[in-house]
Amino acid sequence: MRGRFLLLGPVVCTVAACGDFDDGYYRYSDNEIVFGIRQRVDAASGESEVTAGYEYLGLAHKGGWVTSVFRDGDGEGTCYFERYDNRLGQPHVESGVATWTGGKLPDPGLQVLANQPEPSRIEGEGWSADDTLTFDVSGFAMPRLQPVRMSAPRIDLDVTGIAPAAGEGEGEITVKPTDDVGVTWTAAKPSVATRVMVTLETDEEEGPGGGVRCFATSSSGSAIIPAKWVARLFSSVDPAKSIKGRLAVSSHRQVTYHARGGWTAYIVATTLHREQPFTGLR
Repeated sequence: MRGRFLLLGPVVCTVAACGDFDDGYYRYSDNEIVFGIRQRVDAASGESEVTAGYEYLGLAHKGGWVTSVFRDGDGEGTCYFERYDNRLGQPHVESGVATWTGGKLPDPGLQVLANQPEPSRIEGEGWSADDTLTFDVSGFAMPRLQPVRMSAPRIDLDVTGIAPAAGEGEGEITVKPTDDVGVTWTAAKPSVATRVMVTLETDEEEGPGGGVRCFATSSSGSAIIPAKWVARLFSSVDPAKSIKGRLAVSSHRQVTYHARGGWTAYIVATTLHREQPFTGLR
């Protein structure tokens, strides 16, 4: 479930942990899978869409994704850099069904089937403020997991600024490898703790794809991707190709589930608040 899609396109947001860590690397092994659901509201039409899917990060010691972990530029959050070609993707498995229910999702829920080529999708809202989502899954070569209940990610976030800013009348921003990329929002303290995820990702058509994801509390009001990691992201794109991608701002919730047999499942829900295309300069 690559940023392309489970942010779904950013998602899916799929960080193994969102705590505070010193700079370093995480290396993963054994069996890991991420399931994600994302709600997106079209800024122009106001219409909503919910998308859900999955991706294996590793299976039976195959795959083995690697992320670099570092502090964000204002020191308030934690960031992760990842090249997506280290993920395993969607190898064929015998069977599996994952179901999201609750909130405004229609009965009997939004289902994701093993081996399906595209994300599951519904038109309309999936949840509103203070809703609870339930996730249930069987198959996917995993041991049986107990159903997971989680608060839906917040549906409102007042994004007040993006830097570098787009020029007047321009729909995309231009980012240099020497630029810090920052996002500000109106700080809030919701009744249920939530995180804001700021994602800078390159388009996969230009190479294997990669992304930087920074997590901050909604009460902090800002997140900054340091220029060092912007440059690192751009260097992962083939020098013969242009650098294109998207900056996304989302509310994020996650449950990490450890199961027997060396399994870890990441259950992720996001609400996409802002998406901005960018062009990268070398």
